[in-house]
Amino acid sequence: MVAAEPSPSLFRPLGAVENNPTALRLILGGKLRELRVSAGLDPADVDTRLGFSRSKTSRIELGRHGCKPADAMALLDLYGVQAPEQIAEFMRLVSQSRQSDWWRSFGDVLSDFFEPLVALEGAAATIRTYEPFYVPGLLQTPAYTDAVVRSGPGQLLMHDVQRRVELRQERQRQLDQPDAPRLWAVIDESVLMRSVGGTQVMREQLLHLVAMMQRPRVTLQVAPLEVTASVGVGTGVTYLRFALGDLKDVVYIEHLTGSTFSQKPQAVEQYRDMLDRLGACALTPKQSVELIEQRLKTL
Repeated sequence: MVAAEPSPSLFRPLGAVENNPTALRLILGGKLRELRVSAGLDPADVDTRLGFSRSKTSRIELGRHGCKPADAMALLDLYGVQAPEQIAEFMRLVSQSRQSDWWRSFGDVLSDFFEPLVALEGAAATIRTYEPFYVPGLLQTPAYTDAVVRSGPGQLLMHDVQRRVELRQERQRQLDQPDAPRLWAVIDESVLMRSVGGTQVMREQLLHLVAMMQRPRVTLQVAPLEVTASVGVGTGVTYLRFALGDLKDVVYIEHLTGSTFSQKPQAVEQYRDMLDRLGACALTPKQSVELIEQRLKTL
């Protein structure tokens, strides 16, 4: 008897993304949406047939609602997934997606509007960012972060300041992983001139930038003032690109008291184009290092 061919995998290899519960929930939701569409059902049909509360299927597909194992089994059965290896694979990822994200331990200081960026940046293949006022968070020293946090609105307790510094350091540790995202940052020239935290803090920060630029997966460019004036950015932007087609690229745009986090193709394309233009007009990494070293000589 000829052995039966194994059923094709429901997922392409996910690699390090399996360690990111938020990303996994989005991927699982997308796969369930594909299976539902293939089965010729709409979300309301599924809610009715499985006795779900209204819009539960849609929330699961959007990754906003963690999929319970019992719900996952019911959905796979409804969509006609019968191969034992496919079911086992799906349920293994469901279990992974229900683990706690590392950043949840910082819930006391993590703003709701900042959560989506922190949740997904570790799963990105590339992080592109532009900062007009400060050194990007992933490249800040603890002392610089402390000064930035203290300069914000309101008066924070010392404990809250320290917790925010620790959160930023924990985000930075993702760059030390073997499968770390590539970081491509562009900063406004004025960032180098703005003495955040005083001379010593700024000097240590600029030395840290030069050291980080030696890493093969970190690219930093300085955009001269005339460049940022002509491109017209005006606010901080972070763009996450994922290697997996199961995750859509996203943009995170900062505002004074909140942010916009969008996966809409038009918005993503607009900001990607803006970052492309900035990168093309900014100083090269070598020229940027030279400018930073010139600034160091004045401190």
